[in-house]
Amino acid sequence: MTMVDQSIIDGFIRAQAQIVPATIAAVRQRLRELTLPRAGHIVLVGSGTSLNALMVAKPALEAGGAFVEVVNPGAFLQREPVLGREALVVALSQTGTSETTVAAVRRAQDSGLTCLTITAEADSPIGQVATTKIVMPVGPEPVGPKTKGYGGSLAALAELVAALSGHVGQNVAEAEIAALIEAATPPAFALATELDAVDGLLFTGEGRHFGTALEASLKLAEMTGVPAAAFPTEEAMHGRLHGLTTRSLCVMIAADAAERRLAAHAAEVMAGLGVRILILNLTNEPTPLDWLRPGGLAPPYDALAAIVPVQRLAQAMAARRGIPPHLMRFPGLSKKLGIKIDRLP
Repeated sequence: MTMVDQSIIDGFIRAQAQIVPATIAAVRQRLRELTLPRAGHIVLVGSGTSLNALMVAKPALEAGGAFVEVVNPGAFLQREPVLGREALVVALSQTGTSETTVAAVRRAQDSGLTCLTITAEADSPIGQVATTKIVMPVGPEPVGPKTKGYGGSLAALAELVAALSGHVGQNVAEAEIAALIEAATPPAFALATELDAVDGLLFTGEGRHFGTALEASLKLAEMTGVPAAAFPTEEAMHGRLHGLTTRSLCVMIAADAAERRLAAHAAEVMAGLGVRILILNLTNEPTPLDWLRPGGLAPPYDALAAIVPVQRLAQAMAARRGIPPHLMRFPGLSKKLGIKIDRLP
């Protein structure tokens, strides 16, 4: 097996350079056709990678003055009976096959709630159920670990945030994203060579980058089978670091000066205890403990800049372990667990 699976995960990661600009254009046009309420209460519904993308979008929606909840579809099904009819429900399912998300869309619509469904598969189960939907031009991604679907979801949600606030969303050029992917690849592959004996990974991030940390931990766990977790940075500082060993790695995402200082301090303290912390530094000032500084993309697309290196890291680590990244450690586990559906009954 080669170091990089050139045909599948590699292609999906690289495809984000085309998919993100295409999704921006398509979703912007679709939102012009829709009349969405300026809701004071927004409920974001999704699971897995979709949930993580929604977590990234949550703070920007809150900045517009709305009360925003991010819930798993199972939690939504329990929560829905007490929601006010004025709530706006946004359901995200990239492949449209998550059984509970389909059920959540059905319930929201049957209850008379305004429900916007975002998916990459128009004819998927969720696409068939949804009465109001946005279809992202992501194309098929028939693997468990979603990469291009996550990039597309970030773009779709950024456009939704802009539309609900009455603004025009930010454009990102294909060349900018392609350059990001190329720049992130060598440091990701280099770090992978140092993690053959790693016993666990911890990712931290604040605000919207807690969503990035969640997605990072998911990609590592899915592709490599290495235990991985994510916490808000402050919460991680309150006890979570005790679970790390000399074989563990913590990656702290720093998006501003205060977060950078906190991460640098934590890294210095833990280094004295033999525990390694690296900083994924999104600020303009470097630190001696930076893993990399994926600059070039302004918010909200620094969320894409932060996740691409981890997508590459997970891909490289899996390959070094002899695990095809697209198959994951336990191939077919989603079907065995019964969390995905192929078609409507």
